[in-house]
Amino acid sequence: MRMTLVLLALLSLPACATREDRTAAFNNQLREMAGAPEAGLLNSMGRIPDNTYQLEDGSRILQWRWDTSYVDPGTPPMYQRFGGWGWGWGGGLWMPIGGFPPTLVRQSCIVEWTMVSGTAQGYRWQGAGCQKVTP
Repeated sequence: MRMTLVLLALLSLPACATREDRTAAFNNQLREMAGAPEAGLLNSMGRIPDNTYQLEDGSRILQWRWDTSYVDPGTPPMYQRFGGWGWGWGGGLWMPIGGFPPTLVRQSCIVEWTMVSGTAQGYRWQGAGCQKVTP
């Protein structure tokens, strides 16, 4: 629940905020969760982790993933007439020029926490979509 609030707070940052500002805010929110017991961390992240890894030293890595992919609609082509006569529709050949097809834009986010003796000791995150996560 708390992570949901954290991420909603990030989404409500002023439009003039830079990417660096949003990244710093996201990093600060995660930093506040450091030292939390595992149950508290799960509560703050808003859901159970997608993956858990046991390390040889007894610590564990808890990993959350989000995929905020969307389809960019692209732009339709413009048409230009080649050949023909006059300004009417008679004659000539209308050919499409320019335009871009729809494309899939992937903005994923991964957040990992290192748990030592049941306590969140450190974290790392990566991805262009972390500031847009809405778990």
